[in-house]
Amino acid sequence: MDFACVVPLIGTLLGGCVSANTPGDLTFVSVQAVDWYNVAELPGPNASPVLGMVSERQLREAGESVSGGEKPHQLLLKVEFTSATNLPKFVQERSYNLGNTGFLCSRPDNRAGVSFPYIFWQGIRLGQHEPDPISRYGVAAGAPIVYYMFVGVAFPKFVPPKPEYEYDLRQKPEDVCFYVRGGSGSGGGYRSNTVIVPKAAIEAALRNLPPGFGG
Repeated sequence: MDFACVVPLIGTLLGGCVSANTPGDLTFVSVQAVDWYNVAELPGPNASPVLGMVSERQLREAGESVSGGEKPHQLLLKVEFTSATNLPKFVQERSYNLGNTGFLCSRPDNRAGVSFPYIFWQGIRLGQHEPDPISRYGVAAGAPIVYYMFVGVAFPKFVPPKPEYEYDLRQKPEDVCFYVRGGSGSGGGYRSNTVIVPKAAIEAALRNLPPGFGG
C-alpha cells in the first residue's frame, strides 16, 4: 500500500525566551501501529489549518472543519508517553498553545512530516482553548498521566505512480524522537525534554499491523 501523509501544522509561537526541559519528565511508554482511517480523534487532511489555535466552538461557528472529513487508510504509529504535568492546565495557566515536534533522531534538523502536532488523553484532543478534562475527572496531583500522539510511518518525497520516501520505518526502522512545545503571541514558550521511541519498539509494533496492511 502506498503511503501519503498530510500533516497539519500548528503555530508554535515561540517568540522570546523558551523554557527548555519544561516539563522535564516525559517518558516513553508504548507504540502501536494503527490505521488513520479508524482513529476517530485524529483530524482528517481537510481540517482547519488553525485547529488548536482557536477553540473548536469558534471554528464551527465560522464554518471551519474540525474533523477534516474522511481520512485515508494510512499506517501510523500511536505513541504513548507519561508526564506528571497536567498539560492542558499547564498551557492554559500560561496562555501557551500545546503541540509536539517529532523527528528522526538521526536527523534532528529534518522534521517535516514526522508527527501530527496534536496531543491526546483518553480520546480527547488537548489544547489551550479547550476544556481541561484531566482536572475535571480528578486525576491525582503528581500521578503519571498517560498521553499519546501520532507519528507517520512513511513520508513521501514524490507521489505515485513511482513514490520515493524521505523515510519509511517499515523498510528502515530507526529511533524516533519528539518533544512537547508551545508558546504565546506575547513572547515566551516552553519545550519539554526529548523522548526517544526506540527502534526496537517500532519494529515490534510494525510486526502487528492493523487489518488491510499486510505482513
